[in-house]
Amino acid sequence: MPRPLVTIVTPTYNQERFVAACIESALAQRYEAWEQIVVDDGSDDRTAEIVASYGDPRVRLLRLPHRGLGALAESYNAALATSRGELVGILEGDDRWPADKLERQVPLFEDPRTLLTWGRATTIDERGERLGERRAVNGRGRRTAFDTAEAFRRLTRSNFLTPSVTVMVRRAALDRIGGFVQTGSALYVDLPTWLRITAEIPGQVEFLDEILGEYRVHPSQTTRAAGGEMARQHLEAVLRTLDRLEPAQLERMGGGDALRRRAVARGALAKGEALLAAKAYRDARAAFREALRRCADLPDCLLAIGGIGSALLHTDLVRRAFSVRERLQRLRRS
Repeated sequence: MPRPLVTIVTPTYNQERFVAACIESALAQRYEAWEQIVVDDGSDDRTAEIVASYGDPRVRLLRLPHRGLGALAESYNAALATSRGELVGILEGDDRWPADKLERQVPLFEDPRTLLTWGRATTIDERGERLGERRAVNGRGRRTAFDTAEAFRRLTRSNFLTPSVTVMVRRAALDRIGGFVQTGSALYVDLPTWLRITAEIPGQVEFLDEILGEYRVHPSQTTRAAGGEMARQHLEAVLRTLDRLEPAQLERMGGGDALRRRAVARGALAKGEALLAAKAYRDARAAFREALRRCADLPDCLLAIGGIGSALLHTDLVRRAFSVRERLQRLRRS
């Protein structure tokens, strides 16, 4: 039985320092059924020249005029239009994959219900040195699957499918929603896409508790932004998705009014947390009060109350509580 072809979508702009390492991490894959489409957003450095220098026919360069992050979904979809893969992985031009990424992740799609998978990521610096690890989900074992309705509800609260360097999605799911989606945000391209897939297509998503990507952190990243703005744009993406769903789709997710209320509460909580970190205590208090007024369940209400107390005392009680809990958990495991 032929192995599924993976399309690697690699958006890049002025990344001459990193794009070679990105491509070489694809070339190093032990799973060899892949194609990489590098979409260059009008770079004015040597990025395109470096990409074109590779002789492997699986690496293809697609040059576009510079349009910026606001048109990133168009770049993704331009790559899809020329691709042949049954599965699609995201590998931005400054990131890398471990050599066993595809070998470990592709078999998860043997279950026809699986629409999307992701895993843990390490963070690396400009030199490629390891900084730490990013893990947005606490799994219940090596593999954790849950249905798309539950995934959507979680996504309305936080974008746990991050960083995108670990995500792989079934091409048929992208085709069904018309490709990658962008809702006016220069920060969020993947989130509106995952929201649409999980809201509109019954199935499941699966987390693999292994390192599936290396996410580079460096000062020239154009996607870095303040937490408050990220929270605002996250909420905007959620509300726009809810507005387009049919009543039956909303019912599958648990009801539109409840979802909208939870999303607004989570947006206010995230805004409050960002303002608290910036020591803007008065504004943080107002955001947490809004979260308390909107909260739809006990955990969110408790977080809002903790946030109000933190803003009044000029300290982060919630972060301290989580830090103590993590230390206790580590002690129990040791």
